[in-house]
Amino acid sequence: MKAILCILLILVFAFISLFIWDRVGFWWREITFKPKPELTVIGKPFIDFEAELPDSTVHRFSEYAGKGQYVLLDFWASWCGPCIRSFPMLKEFHDKYHEKGLLIIGISADRNPAAWHYALGQHACPWPMLHETIESQQNHTSASDLYSISGFPTFVLLDPDGKVIFSPYEEHGYTEDERKQLIEKLAEIFEE
Repeated sequence: MKAILCILLILVFAFISLFIWDRVGFWWREITFKPKPELTVIGKPFIDFEAELPDSTVHRFSEYAGKGQYVLLDFWASWCGPCIRSFPMLKEFHDKYHEKGLLIIGISADRNPAAWHYALGQHACPWPMLHETIESQQNHTSASDLYSISGFPTFVLLDPDGKVIFSPYEEHGYTEDERKQLIEKLAEIFEE
């Protein structure tokens, strides 16, 4: 009986150790390999990346950016409450500005594609919704990594030539009220 108890304790300890190591290793990779925010400052050209549509086809961001229209990137995840709560605001942007030249592109950082698909079914957003591929997430070449996204939702606006004209980053860190500033920026662009 004592031998069985010892074996069970060893197995439980091994399982807990592996779980903790996996989590610590994940966090360490996120901290270690995160690019600097300077990559998406105002005036810089867009950074290209690959992501997939809900039908599993892989596309490059350069298919959308720099094509003569404004592009608003919405970095989000299905588990992010503020992201989901921002969808009505984005739908309003889409309704007001899409015909005037604004393309919204959602970029999900979900690690579970099933959760992403479920969220898409629940919220029916009328703009392209891309998902970072698992491979790009593991290789730190995902859109979130390339654009130094460290919180969700995060918005990056590009001009028709593909240059960043709105970003949550200022010279000394993050902007104070990203949503309010984005609303003002879009109103300024589309002369409201």
